[in-house]
Amino acid sequence: MSRMDTIRARHSVREYDGRAPEGEALVALQEVIGECVRESGLNIQLVTDNPETFEVVARFGLVHGAIANIAFVTANGAADDEAIGFWGQKIVLAAQEAGLNTCWVALCSRRKNKAVLSTGEKVRLVIAVGYGKTQGVERKTKTVEELATVECADAPAWFALAMEAAQLAPTAMNNQNFHVVLHADAKTVSITAPKGRWNIVDLGIVKRNFKEAADELGANWCWEVD
Repeated sequence: MSRMDTIRARHSVREYDGRAPEGEALVALQEVIGECVRESGLNIQLVTDNPETFEVVARFGLVHGAIANIAFVTANGAADDEAIGFWGQKIVLAAQEAGLNTCWVALCSRRKNKAVLSTGEKVRLVIAVGYGKTQGVERKTKTVEELATVECADAPAWFALAMEAAQLAPTAMNNQNFHVVLHADAKTVSITAPKGRWNIVDLGIVKRNFKEAADELGANWCWEVD
């Protein structure tokens, strides 16, 4: 399965069968979390027996049956949001490839999360992870024309695939509050989002999907340097 196949197959899943990740899937999940911790410096923890985290969202019918979560712990608050989205989505895609289902959850019972906290740290948000009762459903997306600006005469072929990956990135309430610009050199890319409740987490998620698709094609591209 290619990474684009994974991106296309992965949907947010809200109904789980009550099992925590196990066997080879658990090992794969632990490995990718460890890799992301080492590369990003983020405090990311797999919490395997913690249904209490989802009590709030269960009342609204948003997540049921999940007992495991990936917790993002930080003392920096919103300052880590883009990194959380970028590295968290790497974990989400790896979980999908391991046969697990996931759902980004911002509305959660943080005080009931069993992640280990140091002084000043809080759970910023979590990802529900486990075995879904379904594989989720496709969401309606905005068009590429709504989500992107192309400043060069002709966009290279890889850009279309990378934009499909960006379109499929999960965002809060499926709002897709981001904009991609392919600059005049047909190589440099910038992605921005307005500051808002979870828009910057979403920005990181979108950047990860875009990068995975572009890199898989071996595209000659780069992020715009601030």
